[in-house]
Amino acid sequence: MPKAKTKTAYWSQIRKKAPKVPDITCPAIDSVLNKLEKQVDRALTMRQFKMIERKLEKLRTANEKLRESGIYWHDACKNTVRDLLGKKKMR
Repeated sequence: MPKAKTKTAYWSQIRKKAPKVPDITCPAIDSVLNKLEKQVDRALTMRQFKMIERKLEKLRTANEKLRESGIYWHDACKNTVRDLLGKKKMR
């Protein structure tokens, strides 16, 4: 019979395999928009800028939802491990 793991060891094993959370992308999106806005009337029409802006804003929203989803699943898994292996709080 395999040796029972502590909840901390079990949780650590799960977290070790998790991908790293990327940095927040909103500042990068803002930087691209600012640079593109300066190109309006030179190499970029306002219509082209607005089209790019809409696409980047959709990307910003998708990134935020993805980050929220990751936080939800992290917390749900952490709570499940705690519930299965004991009620003591985990870090």
